[in-house]
Amino acid sequence: MDCPLEDIFRGTVAVMGNLDGVHRGHQALIGEARKMAEIMSKPLAAITFEPHPRYAFRPETENFLLTTLNKKIELLGHQGVETVFLLPFNRRLSMLDPAEFVEDILGNILGLSGIAVGADFQFGRKRSGTAQMLDELARKAGIEPMIVKPVADKGAVEKFSSTDARDAIKEGRPQDTARILGRPWSVTGIVEKGKQLGRTLDFPTANIRLGDLIEPAKGVYAVKVNLNGETHNGVANFGSRPTVDGEGVLLEVYIFDFNGNIYGETLEVELHHFIRPEQKFDGLDALKAQISEDSATARRLLTQ
Repeated sequence: MDCPLEDIFRGTVAVMGNLDGVHRGHQALIGEARKMAEIMSKPLAAITFEPHPRYAFRPETENFLLTTLNKKIELLGHQGVETVFLLPFNRRLSMLDPAEFVEDILGNILGLSGIAVGADFQFGRKRSGTAQMLDELARKAGIEPMIVKPVADKGAVEKFSSTDARDAIKEGRPQDTARILGRPWSVTGIVEKGKQLGRTLDFPTANIRLGDLIEPAKGVYAVKVNLNGETHNGVANFGSRPTVDGEGVLLEVYIFDFNGNIYGETLEVELHHFIRPEQKFDGLDALKAQISEDSATARRLLTQ
């Protein structure tokens, strides 16, 4: 069995789950855990799994993550989480039965004072453990449990979920994604040097790759760009750039009223509005005219 954590990390009240996206449902769960932590005068922590279990069970799966690990940790910090425990999701962890998981991981190793999960949480070998089972096992291990019911918009039936957020992204519905997440969905990446074709069209773009993040619907978006603590409006195309025989997929961002060398810089690009699907044009003149039109549309949408 692994060694217990240092004393300074033990005794926390933790929220547990994949927490991909840290959406409004996760935020409600964390809020309830925070109340418990305050009552017990304990620090608030989060327990999540790395890599996401879906990658462990289906390594050939397409990219689907809403947030990178660094972004997830950042968002959890914004919710008041002081410590994030990353459980390595490997064969050993996946083969633990529910009782072993609670006793060994949550009790002996992490030394939790309290644990909060959603009502649909599953854990242990073959996901055989339920939230209700966790409630019973945690009490036996001396850990105060809390099971939190799913939440949704007032009057709505559908609960907030990572699956619904992914569907909205893939279908080009960034405003629905923002409703679920409680913020615009964003992509963070390092600006790469491309063919610099945009400069010849008078629309220089910053190109970034999505890495392990889910791919949005191919097309043009009105975006906000966070760069070195400042926010700029812009227009972006996600896709394979068929007019210029592009290779692979990129997020190409044209930042309005900006003229700086940002190769190698880290950009966070928020997708706010879907303007149109990606399409192939008859030559560069037609492409340039369309980019100009898309830019005007994006400016209008972002100032409404």
